[in-house]
Amino acid sequence: MTNKCRIFSHAITRMPPRSMSQGITTQDVIVDVELARRQHQSYIEVLQNLDIAVTMLDPEEEFPDSHFVEDAAIIHDYVAILTRPGAQMRRGEVACLRPVLEQRMTVCELGGDDSALVDGGDVLFMGTYVFIGISDRTTVTGAERLKAVLQEIDPALSIHNVAFSGVLHLKSGLTALGPDLLLGNPEMKLHQPLPAGRVVWLPPEQGYAANTLVVNNAALYFPECPAAHIAAQEAGLKPIGIDMSEFRKMDGSFTCLSLLW
Repeated sequence: MTNKCRIFSHAITRMPPRSMSQGITTQDVIVDVELARRQHQSYIEVLQNLDIAVTMLDPEEEFPDSHFVEDAAIIHDYVAILTRPGAQMRRGEVACLRPVLEQRMTVCELGGDDSALVDGGDVLFMGTYVFIGISDRTTVTGAERLKAVLQEIDPALSIHNVAFSGVLHLKSGLTALGPDLLLGNPEMKLHQPLPAGRVVWLPPEQGYAANTLVVNNAALYFPECPAAHIAAQEAGLKPIGIDMSEFRKMDGSFTCLSLLW
C-alpha cells in the first residue's frame, strides 16, 4: 500500500525550558528535564533525517509549556494563523512565536473576542479535510473563527467541528495516517460520527500512541506500542519509534513539538 502523505521541508521547535515540570498536566509525576531535552534532540534529528530543515528556538522559562509550539499557531499554504490558547497561562507563547513566523511567511490573527479560543492541538488536517476539535481548550466560537480564516486561505478545504471527550486535544485521540485514514485512541469518545475517514482504533492500553506524527512518508510513534507500528506499516509509512516518556508525563506527544510546513 502506498500513502500520499503531506511532504514538509521546514519545522520550528523550541527547547524545553527548565520550568517544564511546572506546566499543565493531568498527571502527578516528576519530569526529568535533562532526559526530556535529550528526547527532544532525538526528535529533531529524526526530522532532519527526513529532509526537514529544523529551526530550534531558545527555551522560554516564563512559559513552562512553550515547547509545545503546535498550540500557538496553525500553518497552511505558507500562512500562519496565530491562535488564542484555551489555557490563560499559555497565551503569552503566541507573542514569542510571532516574530519567528513573520520572518518566514504571512502571519494573520484568529480574530474574534476572548471567547474565541483555539489550541493547535485540536486542529487536524486529513487530505482536504480539516477537523477542529471542540474541547476544554477550543470553543465553538474559536472554531468558527478559524474556519473563516482557513476558508479565506484555501476555499477548497472541507472544515468540520468535531465534539469529543475523554482526551485533552483532538490529536491526543486522533491523527491522520493518510488522506482518508486515522489512528484512534479508544479513550476518546466522538459525540457524532466523523464526516470522512476510516479510524483504526488502538488497543486501550496503547491508546496514547494514537498521537503519531506523519511526515514525509514516515510515522513517528511510541516504540513500546506495537499496534501503532503495525498500523503505520499497513498505511504504507515507515515507522520510527522515539522514546518520549517525559513529554507524555506533561500530556504531550509528537505532534505538539513542532510547527511544520
